[in-house]
Amino acid sequence: MTLNRRAFVVLFPIVLLAHIVGGGVGYMGYRHALITQHVARLQQNLSQLQNAYAEYASLDSQLLYVVRNSSAFLTFIDESDAEYRTRVLGIGVQDSLLSLVPNDGTSVSCSIFQSDGRQIFYFDNGTDPFETLGPRQAAFAQAVLNDDVTSRSGLVTEADGTTYLVMAAKVQARTGGVGIAGPRPDQSLIMQVSVRPRRFATIRRTMAREYGAPVELLAAPPASPPELSATVQLAVGLYARETPSPAYLRGPLARFAVVTGLCVVFLSLLSVGMLMLLVRRYIIAPVEELDRQVTAITENRRMDIDVPDVGEVGRLAANVRMLHGQLTRSLRQVRQLYETDSVTGIGNRIYFNEKLDQFFHLSVTTGRPLTMLFIDLDNFKQVNDMHGHRTGDALLGGVASALSEVLQEAIGASGTMGIVARLSGDEFTALILADSRGAVIGALIDAFLLKFRGGFRVDAASYPVTASIGVAAVPGDAETSAHLFWCADQAMYHAKAAGRNTVAFYADMPRDADAPEWSVMPAERERATRPPVRQAAGPSG
Repeated sequence: MTLNRRAFVVLFPIVLLAHIVGGGVGYMGYRHALITQHVARLQQNLSQLQNAYAEYASLDSQLLYVVRNSSAFLTFIDESDAEYRTRVLGIGVQDSLLSLVPNDGTSVSCSIFQSDGRQIFYFDNGTDPFETLGPRQAAFAQAVLNDDVTSRSGLVTEADGTTYLVMAAKVQARTGGVGIAGPRPDQSLIMQVSVRPRRFATIRRTMAREYGAPVELLAAPPASPPELSATVQLAVGLYARETPSPAYLRGPLARFAVVTGLCVVFLSLLSVGMLMLLVRRYIIAPVEELDRQVTAITENRRMDIDVPDVGEVGRLAANVRMLHGQLTRSLRQVRQLYETDSVTGIGNRIYFNEKLDQFFHLSVTTGRPLTMLFIDLDNFKQVNDMHGHRTGDALLGGVASALSEVLQEAIGASGTMGIVARLSGDEFTALILADSRGAVIGALIDAFLLKFRGGFRVDAASYPVTASIGVAAVPGDAETSAHLFWCADQAMYHAKAAGRNTVAFYADMPRDADAPEWSVMPAERERATRPPVRQAAGPSG
């Protein structure tokens, strides 16, 4: 035997063993990278499912809100003649429903149930004139009627396998307002809107075919999910999880094992170090870096993702970056809509409550005085009833613009901070970090009341609307933000009692020893003292 042959016999088993170990390590690294990549792809697909669910849930909510607040629905529930109500007035409810249904073939239905569970209205936009509400959708409405809730939404699958996204809410039978929580409340209706989420169902079917396993809908996230699995939250108490079948990765892993074996046998001259260097450089390292960046984003330690130019991993990083950007923009838009009054364009009550806590904390910590103006329009209901809700909305928008304008003029030179908001109906408020008896507040009140001299003008027309203003301040009047709100509300009612179209300071009000504690919030007192009014018109002036 020659030396070359002996060297080969001695070295080949060692090199072969080294390459077997290297091949095994390469196989495990590839498996980890493959699973990581497919989990990210799973999460991407489930994000599309989540977005589809959110779109249909938003459509459900919008349809329910529009129909419930439409004049056609109020006329419908006030009509005692059942046949006339169903044949004639129901058309108006249908028109309100169809006004928001997209022209993409989305199947929508609307049902109304009385407090005794009897269905008094049903409409769907399908082509079958004999279509009726499915039994499981009807059972969903009955469950809401019997439960101690005001509304509920969820997925309902009928016996034929068709899935619907259903939202049901209790509605007051007399006013059309939000119903009272509790099983079978008197004078309440159940309004239910069902949407057939075709795109949601299509995504579920596509994922089931691709991964060989159905998308599970769970009430809670799994405590210990499998290695190759992904979960997203669709709604409160509803999660979607996809766990591919065991055979999903069997083919790719088997093909890689064959290639690795051939490399071990025929490429024995390659070193295990070089093999691991290549595997780590082109597969494991990019995926781990992407995972680190995504983790840093979820923990608010990073704002964006770097996109490497490495094939599938680069495309995966680009897709994750795109989804992150879309989600960030969507959340920003949702927050803006959530805090903005749709009629006037200024902040709503949610925005005001957040700013009230912030301003109060800033006043307490810095010692700067904080003044709150509680403004209620006088005679607004008469103008709204006489000229219609469109004029009323335009009037509210004009008052909001005037209030914002005088606030900016008053605080512009002083450099202080201030905000305005619409609380509800014809009630507005302003928060200013300034002394209630100082020049800033005085100039603001004078300029605002001047807008109402001779009637408030909107679109070249003048309306006999005035403003009653209540003023409360910290320090001096209140010890908490809720107390400040109550004091300003009390001062506003004192201004109304003094003749309206004027301003009253809480500090100047007489103290009544028999008056209720301030912990009785204004909203509770309003429900006890004010007559019920229609939602669109707002409370009376």
